[in-house]
Amino acid sequence: MKTLQRDFILVVLANLLSKPLWLIVDNLAQNRIGHESYGIIGALLGLGQWAAALADWGLYVLVTREMARSLGTYRSLSGFTLTLKLILTLLSAAVFMGLGWIIGYRGKAFIWLVALLGYQLSLSYLQYFRAFFQGAQRFRLDALLSAAEKAVVLILLAGLWGMLDGDTYVGVLLTAGMLTAIGTGVGVWHQYGLPVLQAERRSLWAIFRQMTPFALLSYASTLNERLNQVLLERWVGPYANGLYWGAYRWFAAAMMYLWIVLPMFFARFAKLGRQRGTELWRTFVWGQLVSALPIVAVAGLFVGTPQFFLILFTSSSSQEISEMAKMLQVSAIPLLINGLTAIYGTYLTAVGYEWVCFWVMLGASFTNFVSCALMLPLLSGLGAVIALGLSYLFYSAGLLWIFKAKAPVPVPSSTLMRLGGLSVLYVGGLFGIGQVSQSWLAFISAVPLFIGSGWLVGLFRDWRYANRRG
Repeated sequence: MKTLQRDFILVVLANLLSKPLWLIVDNLAQNRIGHESYGIIGALLGLGQWAAALADWGLYVLVTREMARSLGTYRSLSGFTLTLKLILTLLSAAVFMGLGWIIGYRGKAFIWLVALLGYQLSLSYLQYFRAFFQGAQRFRLDALLSAAEKAVVLILLAGLWGMLDGDTYVGVLLTAGMLTAIGTGVGVWHQYGLPVLQAERRSLWAIFRQMTPFALLSYASTLNERLNQVLLERWVGPYANGLYWGAYRWFAAAMMYLWIVLPMFFARFAKLGRQRGTELWRTFVWGQLVSALPIVAVAGLFVGTPQFFLILFTSSSSQEISEMAKMLQVSAIPLLINGLTAIYGTYLTAVGYEWVCFWVMLGASFTNFVSCALMLPLLSGLGAVIALGLSYLFYSAGLLWIFKAKAPVPVPSSTLMRLGGLSVLYVGGLFGIGQVSQSWLAFISAVPLFIGSGWLVGLFRDWRYANRRG
């Protein structure tokens, strides 16, 4: 448990060195490129992420789980999974280039689509190679790799800033993705050996079928996450999607925290399995706290001080800033929902309940689509945020229901209720301060209000229990 906690701290620190700086630079890039061009790029990144999910087909989960169970599986595991991934990559690239052409991307937009498909597919290879280290519980090395791609992007942008436009930005992303994916692949091969591609048809088909539940769950999740952006750009326009991205960028950054830390818990849950025990219970309670508390802290800042996150948009009008601020405030709702419940999905998929989670996520994606169809024409980007929140609510309720029915340990109801109480007191308090005074007062009030609210609801007792020795 202590080793997991030390590795968790290192993972967070490694990403704090690159991700906040990346957010600032990405804001500046959008400010320089313009909302309309960035709106197109944002939608194309969504299509690229769908392509990456198809190219992964659950292989990341399989590699993490099997390496966690036994390092001796590496040779056969890497040979078959890499062969399958290469096949899926070619298929995915062809499908989404065709889809992009069908839905109307032509000329420069189509060239951007091809490049951003290459970027997102490169990131899927980066994730695939990292899975070998995660499964081997080498979280410290993985921590460095998790920040590598953004570090390369920042270096390239710094060198090319004087000529930055949409073409340059897209080219930088593609180059950084490919360099980090290749570098990580070389690192895996150096550590564990060069994989020998295995093309035995029956084995490939068996792996494909085995991973279908994970793949469909991942695909439904990715579809749900990016559906709003693609629909908003196609139905309302790239300008509206650019404003949406101004707010969504910060929401995605906060969510990235979960993508950073939850794979550690996935690997640990896969190792602990479904056996009831104190170690599983304490790991779960600690995971509940460390995944939720930073998310609650950030959600309060979104609600109380949204203007601070948009300060770099010097080329935007006051009306544009106001629209982005409203979307950022509303995005705190799906952020809180996911922060409180993501650990449940991590456990369930790690121990074999991926099919049930898939059907719940499919329902959430349908909720998102219907909500977008109803609200985008009326509320534009704000409607997209609300639709995303409704889909998260659907999925989170489903996760809690499945966990209660299937897990060997009970839902930590007292901890969850205390986190809910913290959310109400802290986020509600910052909202009230932000409404009746200047944003800077809400900002400086955040830390004492967060600590005071946590003490008032009794969260420190849960924290001491999860972190005690023994």
